[in-house]
Amino acid sequence: MHFHTQFIFFLLVVFALASYFIFVEEIDNSDVTILNSTYQCHIQPWNFVNTQSTDTSYLNRFSKWLWIKFYLPVENLHNNTEISILAAYVYPDHISITLITQHSIKKQLYCRYYDCKRNEIRGSAWLGTVFPESVIQCPRRIGAEFVSVSENLEKESDITPVGLTFRVFEEPIHELSVCVAPMYGNEPSWLPIIDFVEHNKLEGASYFYFYVGEIRDYDQKILDDYVRTGDIELVKLQDKYHRVFIAWHLLQIQDCHLRSAYHSKWTAFIDLDERLSTNGPGTMIDVLRSIQDSSVGEVQLQSTTIVKDQDYPDKYENIEQLEQELIFKKYNETVKKTMSGTKPIIKSEKIGLMSIHQASAKYFGVKTLLLNITVASVRHLRSVKHRISGSDWNKMPDETGNPIEFVTRPLPDEFSGKLREAVVKRVLHVYETIPVNCLTIPQTLVDGLRHPNPCKAPWPEF
Repeated sequence: MHFHTQFIFFLLVVFALASYFIFVEEIDNSDVTILNSTYQCHIQPWNFVNTQSTDTSYLNRFSKWLWIKFYLPVENLHNNTEISILAAYVYPDHISITLITQHSIKKQLYCRYYDCKRNEIRGSAWLGTVFPESVIQCPRRIGAEFVSVSENLEKESDITPVGLTFRVFEEPIHELSVCVAPMYGNEPSWLPIIDFVEHNKLEGASYFYFYVGEIRDYDQKILDDYVRTGDIELVKLQDKYHRVFIAWHLLQIQDCHLRSAYHSKWTAFIDLDERLSTNGPGTMIDVLRSIQDSSVGEVQLQSTTIVKDQDYPDKYENIEQLEQELIFKKYNETVKKTMSGTKPIIKSEKIGLMSIHQASAKYFGVKTLLLNITVASVRHLRSVKHRISGSDWNKMPDETGNPIEFVTRPLPDEFSGKLREAVVKRVLHVYETIPVNCLTIPQTLVDGLRHPNPCKAPWPEF
């Protein structure tokens, strides 16, 4: 009994010392002369915050300290890149910066703060550590509206400051959002984008974070239209240092974890060929609302694999063609047995580190809930063509050496009807073109512009 008491006392001492040193490290360089440069700026009430650390929770600080010491997510991709910034987010008690760089984990960088005129706030710099890969956290500074980073403090940062994305919300704006894996390659994506967004909206998602590496102009039109209607946020992934697709995917995971924090209560991390799908009454948002345990910060969904054995149409032609190509009607041949692989829905503020398929690390006391596939799953439209890892997977034997068994699992009729209506409406709005009728151009406009008769010499149109 005496030994156990000593051991517990020893652990408490270690925890106290670790917390102390973490705290000292975080405030040691934060002696700030507040805002000599911001007298020309109007500071919003939310921006009158100055913090001395990046987390107010001792347990969270201790968790981060352990994760850093154990070097949890080691990527070290593309070490020929240089430091540059993708985005920055301001939260109630700290700022997070996403770096495009992918070889700087545990590297120390200075957070640099700038006012609305992009003048640096004197004495505000703070020395932080890149962790996880591509992320550095910084304390808040009064009046800061732009941030940058630098390797030393003696000279001005040569990295262009970026504006802070506001995330100081009292309550999340959205209840369920979706982080979409980066889009790349030449396969037509206009119809998959529409099917993806409209399907997941019917499951309760109200916002989408799209990341684009490469996309055709024709496909870009539908993304622009969803931006117009406020359904999506579009992030362009580009850098002078090209990299393989998986490197961008890992970067996107880190950034979308930060982008969704405080903005959405729940966030799903899925690919364009995946759909949230409930298998009983209600929608995905109803399932999430039914979770009574407040300590659940991650929900894992198992995959239902659907055979996609044809290419998507290159462009919209007419309504008859669209009816034949509707994805949810055309592809329903499903692997009978649940295949390995899950996808997460998370509460971003409760998760410390993210990877593609699950949370790599959760804060103290946070739980993961694995949903039974009879409740909900991810419908994965898995192509049998154009696969890096090999095609015709549906013709291969399963792990027991037997042919894969398939069943037909269409969406419920009521859901399909609503989805068809939404998809057709959006397609016609964006891709159906009606040429200019020269007879409807007012003669006064023709006379005023002194252009030729538009019915004899057509004017440029778009």
